[in-house]
Amino acid sequence: MNNKYWWLQMLLGIAFIGFGLWFWFTPAETYITLAVFFSYWIFITGIFEIFNAFGSSKHSGQWVLYLIGGIIDLGIGGILMAHENLTMEILPIFLGFWLLFRAIMLIVMYYELKRTSKGASGMLLLAAILSGIFALIVLAKPVVGDLAIVYSTAFAFFFIGVYRVILGNNLRKTIK
Repeated sequence: MNNKYWWLQMLLGIAFIGFGLWFWFTPAETYITLAVFFSYWIFITGIFEIFNAFGSSKHSGQWVLYLIGGIIDLGIGGILMAHENLTMEILPIFLGFWLLFRAIMLIVMYYELKRTSKGASGMLLLAAILSGIFALIVLAKPVVGDLAIVYSTAFAFFFIGVYRVILGNNLRKTIK
């Protein structure tokens, strides 16, 4: 992972935390608008992940994984933006899988950071695991109701954001 892009991790983290808090405090409105915002968010995340992959290509053996994840996010975000009504119907299942994929990528990033830097914090792994747990909750109970999806998504976004902020801070500290 390229340390000079620490700020990108911080920006993504702050955005994820902000969206997580917004989801938590506006549950009724959130489910209605979640499909639209989720589609755009996946698309934007894909763009950032692609930049991160190319920026990390000289420093990371996992850069191809980041690139594939970014391309997948970009493509899925584009499809969902074009079909918002369908997105509302499949949102719980799709969201659960997307959040689980993100949690797995965060775990991979943690172990890579741990292998290449002494600044890897156990809090990164905890945040990644908690993101995965909330993703599994969304997958296990997609028909429980709108609020379960909103709150599980809020928690997952929040912990993904915490992970990214901690990661960005750790990367910033390792710049020479």
